Amino acid sequence: MRYLITLFVISLIVGCNTSVKKEVTTSNSEASSIEKKETKIMASADYSTLLVDFNCDMDTSEIAKVLEVPESDLSIPDHTQPNKCHLQLKGFGENTAGGQTLLMWGSYPSSKGQNKKEIKNYLKNQEEYPANVIQHMSIALADTKDCYIAQQPAHGRALIYNENYDTAFILNYGRRGAFKRSEEQHEALKAKMTDLANYLLKKHRK
Repeated sequence: MRYLITLFVISLIVGCNTSVKKEVTTSNSEASSIEKKETKIMASADYSTLLVDFNCDMDTSEIAKVLEVPESDLSIPDHTQPNKCHLQLKGFGENTAGGQTLLMWGSYPSSKGQNKKEIKNYLKNQEEYPANVIQHMSIALADTKDCYIAQQPAHGRALIYNENYDTAFILNYGRRGAFKRSEEQHEALKAKMTDLANYLLKKHRK
């Protein structure tokens, strides 16, 4: 009788150990799968001429066509920065000194890891707080499907993120509060700069 009881207890212990091992193995496998998914880098085309060696090679006629504004509403300001595009745009508000809206875009230092982190945080916030995204910040895949375009309307800018580059591309159109700009004008300008971001990605994609 004691022999039978001993065998029964041993079989229970062996069964429990096997079950625990299976759970641990499954848990480790799932964790590994999640880790691989999180560390996977999105495949990308070559955007070196945009994100690394950007040079403002667009004239006012080309930009006017992309933004869908009269070319006469665009002008080049007196002061510009190297490797950045600068334009003044009429019809979208003036600052306190009477100056027109200043548009500026170009690449800025970042890192692959930082870009990946920014994309992840934007997507997480959109999923968890869809009706109350902080300061109306949002993100979406670009038309090329291998970059993301993030929106920061409170700061008046859009950003292009690509996990394969150590830069971020910023398109600045100015804070609404810095100009006598209506909400409708600000939203229209946000849409135009998004169009410009997609245009630049398609133009420089190789």
